[in-house]
Amino acid sequence: MTLYVTDSLDAQLLATGMRFEKDQAWTNWGGTAECQPQFSVYPEGVADLIKIVQVAQTLGKRIRVVTQGHAWSALVPTDDILVYIQQLNQVFIDSTDEAAPKVVMEAGATVQAVNDLLEQHGYALPFNVVLESVCYGGLIATGSHGSGWDNPTLSDLVYAIEIVTANGDVRKFEEGVDRADVMNAARLHLGMFGITYRITLKVQKSWRVRALDQRLPVAATLANLAELVPAHENLDLFWWPFCQEFWVKSWDRTAAASTAKPRRSRRDRWWALISGHLFNGSLRLARRWTRWTPTLSRLAFRYTPSVRDQVVDVVEAIHYRRSIEVNKMGCMEIAFTIDPAFDQVRQAIQVVFDKTETYAARGEYPFNVTMNVRFIRNSACWLSPAFGEGHTCFIEILSYMDRAAWHQFSADVADEWLKLPGAKPHWAKEFAHIPGIIAHIQTVQGENIIQFNRIKAELGVDPTDMFVNDLLQQIFSQPWAQVG
Repeated sequence: MTLYVTDSLDAQLLATGMRFEKDQAWTNWGGTAECQPQFSVYPEGVADLIKIVQVAQTLGKRIRVVTQGHAWSALVPTDDILVYIQQLNQVFIDSTDEAAPKVVMEAGATVQAVNDLLEQHGYALPFNVVLESVCYGGLIATGSHGSGWDNPTLSDLVYAIEIVTANGDVRKFEEGVDRADVMNAARLHLGMFGITYRITLKVQKSWRVRALDQRLPVAATLANLAELVPAHENLDLFWWPFCQEFWVKSWDRTAAASTAKPRRSRRDRWWALISGHLFNGSLRLARRWTRWTPTLSRLAFRYTPSVRDQVVDVVEAIHYRRSIEVNKMGCMEIAFTIDPAFDQVRQAIQVVFDKTETYAARGEYPFNVTMNVRFIRNSACWLSPAFGEGHTCFIEILSYMDRAAWHQFSADVADEWLKLPGAKPHWAKEFAHIPGIIAHIQTVQGENIIQFNRIKAELGVDPTDMFVNDLLQQIFSQPWAQVG
């Protein structure tokens, strides 16, 4: 491999032939994280990734990676080199083992691109995030999740992952080749193993589901959670502030004929776009005239697609909303283990009810979008907030509001949520603003952080912490977390 003799970073990047920008500001989609790296680099293939690592290694610079920037947390910001990998977006099907089909994608591939290819071949992923515009590199690196009582996280679906490590090598980690503990570190590495180049996921033959959307009374739904949730292949709860009903979304496998393909409907796409902008307008009104929030929230709930009964392909059920990217907002989410009686789930939901009313009594309305509650299986990945035995509840709140007001409200909610046994923040959502959160993460995930650091050191993928930023340094590089 060629090493460049000049000590000028811009000269070295110029010699690679890649496009790069100097002192270019970056802000994530939600406007919750920003930075102005010394250099922003736009690779077109794995050879470029290797060159970037070489340059950074030569001059002692740090690297972070970004795709669409849809994560809310401060995992991306860096002062050194920011690598944009959207152009690494190739996808193909690996059907060499017909009993275990797989899809292989570069880290910049979008969910929609992967779905389009899977549908052509009659395959599907068993679960996913709702957005189709986001890229797999970020989803896998942060342990992002969908929903479903028997489903783990997307990172747990990883069969193989190829990463450009600090010495410029492309290191492939593969199930059945590498140890299970190593795989469960590589699957969810928060970008700290290196630059993810390519990911292989296990897929299944597609199937149809009955997708049922209902508006159900809050009290009755909460009383029946322990029976209601496990009875369905998938069940989500949504609550709009000041409403007396949940939107209860469920689906279950069926052999019935399909009745709709909303993702392929031009009418549905236009209505999703129009309704997205209308909702965005209502949020702008609520932000300007906060006392209108209860009325606007009830109106928004009324016009959600929360009453529906369709038979659709599973991919249609998973990606049930389009154009939601129109509405840029804050989001805070935590995960905790579900107790048999679902008492802790009810407790977490009640916190949001109570805080919303407490703030409203003071004439304050910092929460104006929705609370979403999802239920999944556990994860085997060391750094996953769903790691452990049993099932996991992910609960999140979203709001389009003044940043200071939103941060105060979400931190107040988080203070109560994090008292639940083993509760942890979702890496991809806002959490750095929560008082004491670094110490909390180190307490509840300390043993797993030590295990992750031990494996990382053993593999030698990043001995000088080239791939960390300030937030990760605080969490993972404390003396107690070091490998002795």
